[in-house]
Amino acid sequence: MDEQRDRILRAAAEVLAERGFDAGRLRDVATASGVSIGALQHHFETRDALFREAFAWSIDDLTGRWRTAAADATSAWRRFDLLVTALTGDPALTRRCATWTEFCASASRREELRDGVHRVHAEWQALIREIVRQGLDSGEFQPAVQADLAIESLMALVDGCEMAVASGSGLTAGRYADVLLGTARVLLGVRARSHKEDPPWE
Repeated sequence: MDEQRDRILRAAAEVLAERGFDAGRLRDVATASGVSIGALQHHFETRDALFREAFAWSIDDLTGRWRTAAADATSAWRRFDLLVTALTGDPALTRRCATWTEFCASASRREELRDGVHRVHAEWQALIREIVRQGLDSGEFQPAVQADLAIESLMALVDGCEMAVASGSGLTAGRYADVLLGTARVLLGVRARSHKEDPPWE
């Protein structure tokens, strides 16, 4: 039963990315997941509840992978580098960016969806704040601006890049990583190096 539920949520996340919250249908999810509409209704009371849970599921899946990717790094910059690699190297990057953009757009019209958007921002901010705090404590980072402003700037940059990917602007995963890492080096006061190299303190 849990396996079927996960399959439904994964399919619903894909439908959400392709059609948006308002246009997605139960029939689309049923087709994508290979289950009947009756099975969908067994797990989820309404279409809206299904899509809200699908978004929450995708958040938990993604943030879990982000945290795992950076867990074993010994320096703050290396943690950030690995976090960016996990963020931009996602095989489903375009779909994920589209899902996020669609959900944000829907949340601007539907108050009940805003908690999900706030949770993503809170989780991402917590991850960045942990890394920045580690870098400040170790002396690896000497921010060019106040630390909170650097964190907020990086979060806004991620949102902008996610929207650019979702809209098909031509921003590649590699360029996304370069933009984010390059900006972070300046804001956090890290010596400029290629993101493919380990920093000097590793």
